[in-house]
Amino acid sequence: MNIHIRRAELNDLPILRDLAERTFREAWQAQNHPEHFEDYCREHFALERLAAEMAQPEAEFHLVLWDYTPAAYMKLNIGQLPGASANIEQPLWPGKPVQIERIYVDASWQGQGIGERLLAFAEARARQVGANWLWLSVWKEAPRAVRFYEKNGFHIFGTEIFWVGADPQPDWIMRKPLL
Repeated sequence: MNIHIRRAELNDLPILRDLAERTFREAWQAQNHPEHFEDYCREHFALERLAAEMAQPEAEFHLVLWDYTPAAYMKLNIGQLPGASANIEQPLWPGKPVQIERIYVDASWQGQGIGERLLAFAEARARQVGANWLWLSVWKEAPRAVRFYEKNGFHIFGTEIFWVGADPQPDWIMRKPLL
C-alpha cells in the first residue's frame, strides 16, 4: 500500500474541505436530524472557517494520500486540554497533551489500516512536540469507534457535549499515555 501522510497547506483547503465534509457525512448524517446536521456542515466546513483553523499555531491538519488520492485526514491541537464544559471523571495527567480533534477515513478506504497509521502518526507527532498524552472525544452512540480507540490504547476519563447544530450529543473523552 502506498500511503503518504503530510501536513495540509493552505493550497490544500479545497481538497481538505471536500474530504472533511464527505467523511463527516458518511459517518454521521444518517444518525442526525437533517436540519441540525446541515447547520453544522454549513458552519464547520466553510473554506473560511477551515482556513482560520489552519492559521492557528497550535492546530495541524494532516492529509493521508493513497497513491495521490485523498483517503483520510486528521486534525491535531497541540497543548489543548478538554474544555471547561467537560466533565472529567479522573484527574488530568500532568504534562503537555495533544488533542486528536478529528480523524476521518473515507468509507472506500476503511479497513485498510489507515486509522491505525494515523493514530501512530499522532503519537509520534505528540512525542515530537514534547507531549506525554493524547486525548480525543467520541460520540457515545458510536460503539464501533469507541472499540477502535480502546483497541489502540485509549481509555474513557470523562464526558462532554458535542453540538451538531442545536442538537447536544454526549461524547466520551478518551486518553492515552505516551510512555
